[in-house]
Amino acid sequence: MNPCPICESTQSPRQLGKALLARDDCFDLVECGACRVRHLDPLPTRQQLAAFYAPRYYGSDWYKQLGRGMALARQELKRLPAGRFLDVGCGLGYFIEGIRRHSGWSVSGVEFSAEAVAHARGHLRLDVRQGELVECGLPPRSFDFIHVNNVLEHVRDPRGFLKECRRLLRPGGWFYLSVPNGVVDSRNLLEFERRRRRPGRSKDGHLFFFPGATMLELLDQAGFQVTRTYTYGIRRGLRILGLLPRGKKWQRDYESRPSVVEPGGTHRQVVLPAGRTRPDWYYLYRHQEARLKRLPGLRGYGLDFSIYSR
Repeated sequence: MNPCPICESTQSPRQLGKALLARDDCFDLVECGACRVRHLDPLPTRQQLAAFYAPRYYGSDWYKQLGRGMALARQELKRLPAGRFLDVGCGLGYFIEGIRRHSGWSVSGVEFSAEAVAHARGHLRLDVRQGELVECGLPPRSFDFIHVNNVLEHVRDPRGFLKECRRLLRPGGWFYLSVPNGVVDSRNLLEFERRRRRPGRSKDGHLFFFPGATMLELLDQAGFQVTRTYTYGIRRGLRILGLLPRGKKWQRDYESRPSVVEPGGTHRQVVLPAGRTRPDWYYLYRHQEARLKRLPGLRGYGLDFSIYSR
């Protein structure tokens, strides 16, 4: 039996159910009795992840990412001295392109998908490296702000990932982490299996499901000092927990789907849908609205956590 990938406990994990990535990739969904982290077992291989993150995974909200980068630059980064900004899991790069256009910060990115990196480099001329963060060979203490938005739950070695982020952060720099509340995030997946009597698809490709207390312990072990924590997605979390009415079509997201890897490796380029033109004030308003809706602390009924550390 392999030890827990988070706390290295050797006690047998609790079997919760099954989960899919693509149609043929079925995994156990287990919970560690020591740290309470839930995860797919065994963890997917690099090849299985590459199949999941094929080009069709990217680009549907590219224009929103551009606006969100602009809003972050104008409402948060302007309060800090301009420096070097790293976005881990940067996708096609439109989020950091929004930052670059609206601030004096120098931006860089890291992304697992080779096709997404080719787009970011070729179309946006961004400094983006391909692969897992620990493989990228970035120099220590080289960034003033490291941004990790809904990425940690996708990586195969969360502990090593956080330690690498700590190594890359300059003294006095900021580390922002957004991660789903694991108990809520995994609930629909388990409920789908209970109702349908077959495994559901981990719809966003999540490999790990972290409780808040364990998340804080991981950050402490990696050498971070947590300064602020928040919970957001309150209404969605309450719906998933059954405390508000669910949407009638929620199960659709968990239906199995064929692999998105095309036979023969054809059509490997990213294709962007048409964007929607919205004024800057719209994204500035939405950014501020999201900040006002979040609650201080890590609360068990919200969908997502955000954590600021140094």
